[in-house]
Amino acid sequence: MVETFTEILEKISRAENLIEAEAAQAIRLILDGNISNEEVSAFLMGIRMKKPTVSELTAFVQEMRKAAIPVEVNTKHAVDLCGTGGDRSGTFNISTAAMFVVAGAGVPVLKHGNRSVSSKSGSYDVLESLGAVPNLQKEAVEKLFNETGMAFMFAPNFHPALKYVMPARRALKIRTFFNMLGPMLNPAGVKNQLIGTFSNESAKNMIRILANLQVENACTVHSEDGLDEVSLSAHTEINELRDNVLSNTIRFDPESLGYEKVKLTELYGGDASMNARIITNIMQGRSTKAQRDVVELNAAFAIHVSGLTTDLNHAAEMAAKSIDSGEAAKKLESFVKESQKVNK
Repeated sequence: MVETFTEILEKISRAENLIEAEAAQAIRLILDGNISNEEVSAFLMGIRMKKPTVSELTAFVQEMRKAAIPVEVNTKHAVDLCGTGGDRSGTFNISTAAMFVVAGAGVPVLKHGNRSVSSKSGSYDVLESLGAVPNLQKEAVEKLFNETGMAFMFAPNFHPALKYVMPARRALKIRTFFNMLGPMLNPAGVKNQLIGTFSNESAKNMIRILANLQVENACTVHSEDGLDEVSLSAHTEINELRDNVLSNTIRFDPESLGYEKVKLTELYGGDASMNARIITNIMQGRSTKAQRDVVELNAAFAIHVSGLTTDLNHAAEMAAKSIDSGEAAKKLESFVKESQKVNK
């Protein structure tokens, strides 16, 4: 095994893969603040150029999880639903809207997210526009979850060591392996995840990494229209992990679950304020059918990975009932109110 960061850079410059111990050592040195911004940039570019292996990425995630501030709550059947971002589609915040539908169906939600990077509105931004307080620290997040069965964990508050990576990422202005790792760094250590990704290759790699991390149930998805969501305007590649066992990739057609295909433009959103209005309208039954259906569909997949049901049709029924009964709207209202309260 190589011993210094310079030797690690030399190795990846030759397009050689790192063994797991080397990958772990490299990311530890970076997260400890011992590596210059120039060297971090070289490392990110070197890994990108040679293409990261599943073994390397697994080691990166394991070390980054160790460096995180843990959220200590009961995670049984709890789900995280999020995306890697980077699809540049212009859709509204579908997974953020779906979290309230999932919670309204009786499934705990521990969502991990951030501000907008490449879109007009990230999950943090739209939650703030809805009136919630997304910028909560560990104890407040734990109180919010115990009170409502929902929580949002703002990534910078739980991954302080990533400050040593941000200057290099900002300087490079291109996608690096960190775009893929973010959704797998849930501070509560949830065992059930729905992750939308920016490519089929990343979706396939991520499901294998999740299996290595002993995640119980997960789906990684990428749609043929480019969305990092389960789409209503095209087929979606679904990679599934069930009871820690990988299954074959399937090509999912929303019509197979009774949903009508729509034009991608029907799912477009705007800035955080506009997207907040769309989410509120969905919860109150005033949205377009396409807006409601895409949120309901993604909520169905999240309910499916919670382990509470293995039947996707049943999960879709639970999601529809959550909206129709008003439970999803109640969860949104409760989340906003309680997040304000625990922030005082």
